[in-house]
Amino acid sequence: MSKLKKILLASLFLFAGNLLADDTKKMMAPALGGYCPVCYIAKNVAAKGTEEFKVQHNGQTYLFVSQGAVDAFNASPEKFLPAYDGLCAYGMALGKKFESDPTAFTVIDGKIFLNKNANIKKKFAEDTKGYIMKADAHWEKIQMKEKAMMEKEMKK
Repeated sequence: MSKLKKILLASLFLFAGNLLADDTKKMMAPALGGYCPVCYIAKNVAAKGTEEFKVQHNGQTYLFVSQGAVDAFNASPEKFLPAYDGLCAYGMALGKKFESDPTAFTVIDGKIFLNKNANIKKKFAEDTKGYIMKADAHWEKIQMKEKAMMEKEMKK
């Protein structure tokens, strides 16, 4: 093998290794950017949790501000999980999957809705009920599509 081929091959492995490391970091990062999901509902604030109070749920790590918050979450996790798996609610209303800022949130009827940023949160607030109806419809379609894809993969 020529020296150039060896260098190119080594570069490819280094590049691929860096990509895998980035994906692993994302997978290991706490959900909601480390913000306590209970605080959104209980206190209407975005409060950073700590490593001292962490819980694994559905493959995600959630951080909490206290043992009481952990206990509340463990008693009813679904109550404290944000809509649309934490994706931007306004984006979901448009049928798009946008990452969200855990500090740009709104609690409506006991449910957490996150948005991409503070400006999008303001836009979402202009017609919250309308956007939620649209987002719910898009989310249902996305869930059905993902379920169908998983079932198709299982048959292979």
